Amino acid sequence: MSRGTRVVRLTKQACEVFLTVVEDGEERPGAARRVESPREDYVTGPDGQPLLGSDGQQWQRIGVDPWPGSTAAYARLLAGLAAEYGIVWHPEADGDEPLASALLLPVLDDLPPERHRVSSVREVDLAGLVDRTPPERLRSAMAAQLARLASETGADAHPEIERALERIRRNEPVDLPADGALDLRMRTLAAETRAARGLLEAARRGSDPAPVTKADLAAWAVRSSAAGALREFLLLPLPDAAATILSRRLSVRRRDDLAEDLAG
Repeated sequence: MSRGTRVVRLTKQACEVFLTVVEDGEERPGAARRVESPREDYVTGPDGQPLLGSDGQQWQRIGVDPWPGSTAAYARLLAGLAAEYGIVWHPEADGDEPLASALLLPVLDDLPPERHRVSSVREVDLAGLVDRTPPERLRSAMAAQLARLASETGADAHPEIERALERIRRNEPVDLPADGALDLRMRTLAAETRAARGLLEAARRGSDPAPVTKADLAAWAVRSSAAGALREFLLLPLPDAAATILSRRLSVRRRDDLAEDLAG
C-alpha cells in the first residue's frame, strides 16, 4: 500500500514544527528536522537569550509577527518543501474544502505457493476431472468457465478484465505486473468492496443510513471475487484455479455449462 509513496508529515507543538518524511512505508530519520518559529517581536542577544529592560520586561520590536510564531519561519519551511519534495502549498488559498487525498489501493494478498488440493467442488469430482481430462482441454474448459463467471458477475464490463479474458480465449499470454492496468483494476475492485462493507458496518453503529445497500455490497463482492479467480488462473496451477472458479459460479446451470465447456 505504501509502495512508491512519499509522505511529509508536519506536527505543530507550541512554537515548533516537527517535519517527518516517510518513503515506501519506512520513516527516514535523516530527513526529520525541527523548525523553530519563536516570537519575532521578542529581542534576543547574540547568545540567544532574551534582552530585558530596566523593569525586567523582555524587549519587543514593533511591526513584526507576534505569537504563535514567525511567519518567516513558516515561509522558509514551505519553500523547503517545494524545493526538496516538490510539495507546493499556499496556505492563503485554503478554504473550507477538504484537502485532496491520494487514493491508496489495498495490496492483494499473496497467493500461497502450495495448498491442499481440493478433490470435490460443489458436487463436481474435481480430482477425477483433472485425472481424465487432457491438460489443454481442461485449460480451455476452465477459461470458458472463467469467462462465464466474469459475465454473470459483471466483472467483464471492465476493459482490463475483458482484454485479459480475450487473450486467454486465444491462448495468448496475459501479463499481471504490479501496478499494471489489470493489477490496478483488481485492487480497485477489492477497495470498492472494502469501502462498501465499511459503510454498512458504520451505519449499523450509527443513526444515519448508509449510502450503499446490502445489494450494492453483494454486487461489488462478486465482481471482486471473479477478479480474484482470474488472478488465480494466471498465477496458480490449473487444478487450484479450477477449484476457485467452479466454487464461485453463480448460475444454476453451472453443471450443464461445465459439461458443455468440457465437450468443447
